[in-house]
Amino acid sequence: MDRRTIVLVFCCAFALCALVTKPRALSWNDTSRLATVDSLVSRHTFAIDDSPFAAQTKDKYRFGGHTYSDKPPALALQGAAVAAVLAPFGITPVREPGRAIYLITLFTVGAWFALGCAYAYAFARLLGCEPRRAVLVAALTGLGTLALPYATVLVNHVPAGAAALAGVYHLVRAGERFAHAVAGALFLTLAFAFDASAIVFALAAVVLLWGAPVRIWAAFVAASIPLVLAQLAFNAAVSTGVGPPAMNQTTWADPSSAFHRADQSVFLFASAGDYLRYMTYLLVGDKGLISYTPLTLLCAYGFVRMWAGSRDTRRIAAAIVATVIVYFVLMVAFTNDYGSLNYGERRYADVFFVLCVGLGPALAGLRGAMANIAARVAIAWSIVVAMLGVIAPFGVHRGASGYVFATEEFARLAQRAPVQAVLDVGVLLVTIYLVLRSLSSGAAATPDTGRHVA
Repeated sequence: MDRRTIVLVFCCAFALCALVTKPRALSWNDTSRLATVDSLVSRHTFAIDDSPFAAQTKDKYRFGGHTYSDKPPALALQGAAVAAVLAPFGITPVREPGRAIYLITLFTVGAWFALGCAYAYAFARLLGCEPRRAVLVAALTGLGTLALPYATVLVNHVPAGAAALAGVYHLVRAGERFAHAVAGALFLTLAFAFDASAIVFALAAVVLLWGAPVRIWAAFVAASIPLVLAQLAFNAAVSTGVGPPAMNQTTWADPSSAFHRADQSVFLFASAGDYLRYMTYLLVGDKGLISYTPLTLLCAYGFVRMWAGSRDTRRIAAAIVATVIVYFVLMVAFTNDYGSLNYGERRYADVFFVLCVGLGPALAGLRGAMANIAARVAIAWSIVVAMLGVIAPFGVHRGASGYVFATEEFARLAQRAPVQAVLDVGVLLVTIYLVLRSLSSGAAATPDTGRHVA
């Protein structure tokens, strides 16, 4: 029964992506990857010099006389596999850009989004949630976080986040079967291949495997090494070192690069006060985690309940919360998104899937009218914001609030296609109604947090 439900959750999430995936590149970010996909299929090279998409992005650099995307290759390689299947039908990024971009994005990012929702269901069941509540957790993971807007475009954060959740799930079960340790390693290294910042999930692996038998550790390390070495070898071949090209200042030292960063300091702000203001900006400001996804407050309550539960749930909570905290600290220390075009903060999509592990215990622990009302407001607000972000995951006015440019885009949609705009609002209201109704009907059973965790 669970397997059928998992397949159904995957199919529903994939169908959702099929409805909202963009048939065009919207930013330098996805255009840069599209240039690599085009070059891999048309010219069998990672160099994007001859791709028409290269001129439309500045997320690129020069090395060894060639131009490369500064993005990790994992998503582009998957996109190239899809593009290779489409090519015999005459659907290529150059000839049929709308169809090609839509299908490449759907069968890469969309498929990972669906897989992440399926694992959200499986994780909730692992924690003891009854099936109806586990389905609700999967639905909220997909509909109530900014994973949804960034599942519509060819960017790497959703694949990284979904792979990280899958890796954590399998490592929790590593004591059951040897294969879970291997699967956990493969998924976590895939997360790293999609986004180098996902290296922080190594901390989650250490916490979850602490005290495990040597053979489990050996399996984890052995399964991790090939993909990690392949990524480092690729970096060394197309840049000045084994580190990610986008984070390597020497890589950007070529004056012909789109951005010449030879004199850039590792310190992006001048004082502790500046960093504190930026931290506030990333938590409750224009790019705030809570501003755009108040559902995370409910997740936090769930982790508190997990910490108060069994030793197993305490370990899971510690692994996820510690990793997310480190990830946030690194964001504060090494990014500056004051002038970004992101709707919200796209990097949070790396951690939304694992954060939603706390939803099952949180929903089971709601007591009293005020707590239930607050939870419903957070859920409804998060769904509204996530669906608004689907309209415009990237803006056109640098530094503008995501709420502003997404609302402006919806206003333009209402002017040119009023029927479509009305239908969109209707779908939003029906979705919120169904989710909140499921929340009420799913309150019958309380998960025994930890009882089903190996």
